[in-house]
Amino acid sequence: MVFGLVTNILVSLMLVVGGSATVNALTGMHTIAAIYLLPVGVIAYTLVGGLKATILTDWIHTFALLIIIIVFSLTAYATSDTLGSPAAVYDRLMEAAVAHPVDGNAQGSYLTMRK
Repeated sequence: MVFGLVTNILVSLMLVVGGSATVNALTGMHTIAAIYLLPVGVIAYTLVGGLKATILTDWIHTFALLIIIIVFSLTAYATSDTLGSPAAVYDRLMEAAVAHPVDGNAQGSYLTMRK
């Protein structure tokens, strides 16, 4: 339990410091000020809306990030001169498995971790 608690503390600190560095880069706000103000915002909307507000904002952020990741991935597959399409990426991975097989994967495939 001690290791789990220490890990949670370290990860929380990394998130707050990373968020404050982002705020600093975007706005020029002092990093230490952002470290103190970011949790204040979270505390404020949690106090006003309770756990429901926290769950709702986490869900919205996750949904938005997944949409952004999907759009960027599909854009890379569909518009890249090198990749071309998801089918072309699949074909290149199959060719790579023949040319440079992965030890321990079924038939040397890059698409599986099964033996």
